Amino acid sequence: MAMRDKVTVQCPKCGKSFEVEQWSAVNGDKNPQQKLKLLNGTLFTVTCTKCGRENTVGYPLLYSDPKENYMVWLVFDDEEVKHITDYYKTSKTEINETGEDVDKECRQRIVRDVHRLREKIMIFDSHFDDKIIEIAKLAYAQTAQRQIGSEKIAAAFFSNEGGENRIEMYTESGQAFVSKLSRDIYNQLDDKYGGKASYAEDRVYIIDDVWALNLLREYNREI
Repeated sequence: MAMRDKVTVQCPKCGKSFEVEQWSAVNGDKNPQQKLKLLNGTLFTVTCTKCGRENTVGYPLLYSDPKENYMVWLVFDDEEVKHITDYYKTSKTEINETGEDVDKECRQRIVRDVHRLREKIMIFDSHFDDKIIEIAKLAYAQTAQRQIGSEKIAAAFFSNEGGENRIEMYTESGQAFVSKLSRDIYNQLDDKYGGKASYAEDRVYIIDDVWALNLLREYNREI
């Protein structure tokens, strides 16, 4: 199911106000066209009807895929994060905003930007554990950091565009480094940290680099 609304936005270049569609909920299994637009970035891209400028407009959205048993909230406000977290602690079976039953075992995540939403979808659709992927990203970024020297790696993402699983890393100046994600390395990390990660996940909705760093610090204190 996909839920959409008409909203008015203003072009930052020419000031023209115009109406666009925004999607509050997308079911990737039932609406593959909107899923494709989300993955290629066009779902959040609008074109000014006057000057033709393309603008990215981020807005809250719930992406769900019952077939793969996960759902991801894209939110931008701290209060909304708290609201969602509190809501999903209330009952064993929840009803999401699309009207679908959500079992307690469903993987539920919260992300704070469009790129992280896209990443979560690719991770889960590739049948990886996002907790282990976050740990893997730290490991790959650490290796790349030693190679490039002083300039800091600012962000790392999982991607499988073109059918190849890889870690994409970007420095503060925008320079890109790409490494193929080895299944052997992923399995080694899963064997080492998987049990700890699963235990630590108890109703944790934000799985990111901060979460992974905290898990590793706790793990290292125990050994």
